[in-house]
Amino acid sequence: MVDAANCAKPDYPRNAQRNGDTGTVTLALLIGTDGRVADSKVEKSSGFRELDRAAQVGLGLCRFKPATIDGVPQQSWTRMQYLWSLDE
Repeated sequence: MVDAANCAKPDYPRNAQRNGDTGTVTLALLIGTDGRVADSKVEKSSGFRELDRAAQVGLGLCRFKPATIDGVPQQSWTRMQYLWSLDE
C-alpha cells in the first residue's frame, strides 16, 4: 500500500481552478528501489488533461517506501487516485 501522507499536495492549476474543473485521476506509478517514482501513467483521466498532468507531476515528486522481497527493495507498480476538489 502506498502512503502519500508525507507528499506535498500538487498545485491546483490556475486555469483549472478558475474554470471550476474538478475530478479524480487514477495514476499508475512505478516505484523504484530508492522509493522515487521512476515512471507514471494516467490510467483513468479526471476529464481534464491539465488536472491529470498536475497530479502526475506532483505525485511524481513524492518518495515512497519500495516493495521488498526477503528484505530487498524491488521496483514495482502501484495505483493511486488523486481527487481535485475546490472545496478544500
